[in-house]
Amino acid sequence: MKILIIRFTALGDLVTLEPTFRAFKHFFKDANITLLTSSLGKGLYEDSDYFDDFVVHKNFWATVKKLKKTHFDIVINLQCNKPSHYINLFLHKDKTINKSFNLLQKIFHIKTHSKNIQEMLLCADIEQSAIKTYFESKDSITISLPTCKDKETSKRPCIALSTGSSERWKSKQWGIENYSELIQKLSKKGIEITLVGSKLELEDARHIVTQVPSVINLVNQTSLSELKNILNSVDLYIGNDSGPTHIAAGVATDTLTIFGPTDIKHCPAFEKYNGKHLYIKPDSSILCHPCYKGICPTKHECMKNISVYTVFNTIIKYLESKK
Repeated sequence: MKILIIRFTALGDLVTLEPTFRAFKHFFKDANITLLTSSLGKGLYEDSDYFDDFVVHKNFWATVKKLKKTHFDIVINLQCNKPSHYINLFLHKDKTINKSFNLLQKIFHIKTHSKNIQEMLLCADIEQSAIKTYFESKDSITISLPTCKDKETSKRPCIALSTGSSERWKSKQWGIENYSELIQKLSKKGIEITLVGSKLELEDARHIVTQVPSVINLVNQTSLSELKNILNSVDLYIGNDSGPTHIAAGVATDTLTIFGPTDIKHCPAFEKYNGKHLYIKPDSSILCHPCYKGICPTKHECMKNISVYTVFNTIIKYLESKK
């Protein structure tokens, strides 16, 4: 049997879909499963046994040409946007399972029920009794990203930190001056700090290293697979509301997320992760929170409302509770 699963974006969503990927591998142990995804999806899961092949989507016709060579028994469309439906139109397949919209529903903006993992497995002709037995275990729905290292216990507190966010969400950034001051205060407490992130955070990392030379700077130096292992080795991850927060939570590392323009409902605390997941948000005086605007139209009041003192004290209180 050959199965194609489609999911391109976004990083946080790719992390939270881990139980779905794992469930399909469980019920189709002997199937050849291909993931059509982005480079992010491949990076997250290439060290797992969930998939036999990856197709990284960059160009519509190149993707279609590659996939048309295979006849799929099932196509599972977890993306359900127009590009994913258009690609699926050209494929050789026996059955399509859409998580939410089919193509016509998407085109005409018809609301539809979004299927959960169990419902998609039923659509794939798995017996209901087998599905019920599998999902009786809490672990079946807990997000647990595969890593190649077991979690280690460090001799002194270790924190990983990322200052950035995606380019379209600059409003999520707490600010380099805040992070620089925070790291200086933490370093004076003997806490080891590791900076992680992509090329978008390179300038921030250079600034921080000049202020605190003891910081370990791994920004733009790791693959996603390596990042998972780094985050798995620290006591706490600190960052804005962005993908790396969910990667850290996905490897059962405790997190502290700083929220500004988005709602705390996106915090790992409200997802099915192992670990302890804290958050800090603007106080009730900031009436525009959450606005969900990628660029702040005013003066970034939400993030200015969150002080270094507040974040630092939250971290120290957390570390003291772990002793």
